[in-house]
Amino acid sequence: MARTIALVGAFHPGAAQLALALEDEPEVERILGLQRAPAPLLGPKFEHVAAEPGDERFDAAVAQADVVVIFPVLEIGRDGRPARERLGASVRRTLDAAHGASTVVLWSSGVVYGAHPDNPVPLDEQAATRPNFDFPPARALADAEQLVLDSAGAAGAAARVVLRSSAIWSPVWGSFLSRMLVGPAIVSVKGHNPPVQSLDPQDAVSALLLAISGRLPGGVYNVAPDDWIPANQAARLTGRRRVEVPEAAAFALGERLASLGVALTSQGELHYHMHPWVLSNRRLREAGWAPARTTSEAMTAAGQAIPEGVRVGRLQVRRSDVVRGAAAAVAFVAALAALVRRSRSGGT
Repeated sequence: MARTIALVGAFHPGAAQLALALEDEPEVERILGLQRAPAPLLGPKFEHVAAEPGDERFDAAVAQADVVVIFPVLEIGRDGRPARERLGASVRRTLDAAHGASTVVLWSSGVVYGAHPDNPVPLDEQAATRPNFDFPPARALADAEQLVLDSAGAAGAAARVVLRSSAIWSPVWGSFLSRMLVGPAIVSVKGHNPPVQSLDPQDAVSALLLAISGRLPGGVYNVAPDDWIPANQAARLTGRRRVEVPEAAAFALGERLASLGVALTSQGELHYHMHPWVLSNRRLREAGWAPARTTSEAMTAAGQAIPEGVRVGRLQVRRSDVVRGAAAAVAFVAALAALVRRSRSGGT
């Protein structure tokens, strides 16, 4: 295990969990958390560096690291291009500063494969990356991966490892899937019940620890549980109601669904609830990693970790303040139906 580890994008939920895990690694002496925003106290080895790529202080800190882990922090609007360009510049500057590192790790996602009806089940690392055009975060991550991998293999260059995570539903991770869990219901598209996976956050951290150890040759590795289950079964395991919306209405009403607290950031997210994008973990397993939890176990744990209350629009409503069970779900479905009717009639 490296002595000094730099975490770029230190307030990504995965970075915080990794920093806590590294406190228990005796070989690790320093954990540098790089991000301009104020940092929480994560442990005695953790040092907050209030700097971002492009700052002299950032370059000096990264140059000290034996291993650099990049956690892309994506703030993507409707277009997404400015955020993609910012992320690309950030990754390039980080790679330039990491000239003393033996390993650079990029935490990425299986969303770069895209969610398509012709995807094989499961996808392995040889599959082409086909991020859905209308889902900017997937395109931004694919760009970042290419930057990391393009410079691999040069003389004296650090090993470049890309970890592509399967779906993480746990609320502590803050993914677009986990945000779906804190709404009144999980929205699905009628006629679609794709296979889904759920990676437990601790399994994600164990994969990161393996990458940091230097025991992974450079390249791309999927990080995923061994199994997958139908989407309707996954929803039941979380204890959340699954509401089906007609496909045309779902795409037409993506932004309005977000205002109800369904947490869609773009209509492009809907593809990932319609089509398969489950990953094979064979390559990482052969390198010595194994998940501790199945998809069913991780989905159940995610449901149990949902914060008290549900989010409706901008409001967090306590469960004790809403009618339990069917009545609350019926009210939500009624709101969806009203939106569908207004959309068909041309209302705004």
